[in-house]
Amino acid sequence: MSEVDERERAIADSLAEIRAIENADGVTEASLEAIKGVLLQLAKKRSLFDERAFPPPDRDGISNFYGLSVDDDDRYALYLSVGRKGRETPPHNHTTWAVIVGMSGEEENRIYARADDGSVDGQADLKKIDSRILRADDGLAYMPDAIHSIHVISDEPTRHFHMYGTALHALHERVQFDTGTGRYTHFPAIPSIPAKADA
Repeated sequence: MSEVDERERAIADSLAEIRAIENADGVTEASLEAIKGVLLQLAKKRSLFDERAFPPPDRDGISNFYGLSVDDDDRYALYLSVGRKGRETPPHNHTTWAVIVGMSGEEENRIYARADDGSVDGQADLKKIDSRILRADDGLAYMPDAIHSIHVISDEPTRHFHMYGTALHALHERVQFDTGTGRYTHFPAIPSIPAKADA
């Protein structure tokens, strides 16, 4: 079996397990923990997802995002994110469940909660409630209403799986938050990402 075939088989087997978990148990903290366990096992196959097939961005770039699998109905989307030190996002939600699992590097995840009642459109009072450093062989699971930001802090590039209940290009209701101004704005859907590696 070629490396490409082995990778595709490993991804397909993992996605079959993940679909079965959600179909049986729905979207709960417990089911997302089970999905995280599946992805942690996939992450042990590091050689299938190394820089030969999924190179990091060049020195002028900050991140590469690779599509690994997405169902025809835009459900169950798996990506590989490779980021350099300095990559960060504003606080944002997903509107779908998400599980992130690390293979290399260190990324701070800051987790927030809204302290306001949501009555003023476009305004939000965010409070940071937790901070987790995502490393190799570790993972984080987020319910659809969770708010977080990511910050690559290691000199070594991060290499993480990002798994979503719905593909990023199909998420049109996400918002991002500005903690300085107390405003939130629409987070544009990410364009469709090719679902296969080049090698």
